[in-house]
Amino acid sequence: MRLLVRNILGAAWPLFKASLPVCLPLAVVGVAASATPGAESLASGEGYGFVHSRDWWGVCVASILLTLVCYGAVLHQQLRRAADGRAPVLDSLRLATRRLPASLLLMLPMVLPLLLAMLVAAWHASSLLAWVLRLVALWLLVQAWFAWPALLGGELSPGAALAASIGTMRRHWREFAALLATLAAAILVFALLTGVLVGLATGLAGQAVPVGGLALSRWLMALALALPVVYGSAVTVTAWRLLKAVPASPALPASGT
Repeated sequence: MRLLVRNILGAAWPLFKASLPVCLPLAVVGVAASATPGAESLASGEGYGFVHSRDWWGVCVASILLTLVCYGAVLHQQLRRAADGRAPVLDSLRLATRRLPASLLLMLPMVLPLLLAMLVAAWHASSLLAWVLRLVALWLLVQAWFAWPALLGGELSPGAALAASIGTMRRHWREFAALLATLAAAILVFALLTGVLVGLATGLAGQAVPVGGLALSRWLMALALALPVVYGSAVTVTAWRLLKAVPASPALPASGT
């Protein structure tokens, strides 16, 4: 039995609409937190790379932790709503904070190849090893797509959550490949449209207008990026719940008597 992409997207849309009022502010804070190290680096003139001050590294660690807590709370909210239950926002934040060490352990094997690729690329930009490490990091990210929902929703260990995600991917790789292609196309179109709209808005309002210490354009961009974060999370939660409940397509019987 195969689950069509339109069934997944159709089931994810009501979850996205129902969770948007609660999850959008969390996603905005998460997006803003994830962009803070880059903004601080540019403001201080340090640029990109690994050579930064001690204060910058402190800001980087804090922003990573805050981003994981906010995105984890978004996932938990949608997991509870998809299961016909509702959790107060503070409960979702507490669970995401409590599971933060497990979330960090889960992310570690996916981040290490990417960091190694960045180090190798900084040493030799056209190195074949850097491209191999990038492909390994991308493969791990794809295989672990459902690991975080499994970790937060099932109270699994990082290893068990990763194994559950990889097992689901292997059983339903056709459905997942179609879903990934559809989401990539939708996010690309959304990014192009929001880029144009944010550019127009900041041009009319003036880029120098501060809002809470940050430029108006940054908050508009954070809001624009938070929408696909909430929608992508809703699709991930829906696909995880549906795909793990659907048995894989049976293999064709062997010919002969």
